[in-house]
Amino acid sequence: MERTDQRNMTPARLRRTAGPATVEPVPALLADGVLTEELALAMPEGARVAVANYTIPPGGSLPWHYHEGRVVAVVTAGVLTRTLADGSECVTPAGGCIVEPVGPRGVHMAENREPDPLHIIALFFLAQGSPMSTRAEPPEAVAYG
Repeated sequence: MERTDQRNMTPARLRRTAGPATVEPVPALLADGVLTEELALAMPEGARVAVANYTIPPGGSLPWHYHEGRVVAVVTAGVLTRTLADGSECVTPAGGCIVEPVGPRGVHMAENREPDPLHIIALFFLAQGSPMSTRAEPPEAVAYG
């Protein structure tokens, strides 16, 4: 049997197992990163789970936004630069994993400042009916009280 690197498999490709008519599906590995932040996750039963694949071209960005639930993302190619509500910047290269802040106080933006496309796979844990993200004003225009 030919050995195949599972990272390059697509969901439609299958691997034969011991037995003449048995076929085992091989999952496609979409993202693989190292978690460097604590992940607190308490979700009610019936929570929405969504997976998104982002491609940001060189010089492109995601506008100021926030998430109403927990988001964990892996940078699969390129370098992600996030600007947080306090003005600090977080740079995450390929293979890095981020945990997004929750709620309006966690407003942030994402940029690709590199010459190559940026690819991110994000896993969202949200309450039913919540959007994946909500656009927001830049933090200097937001009054926190």
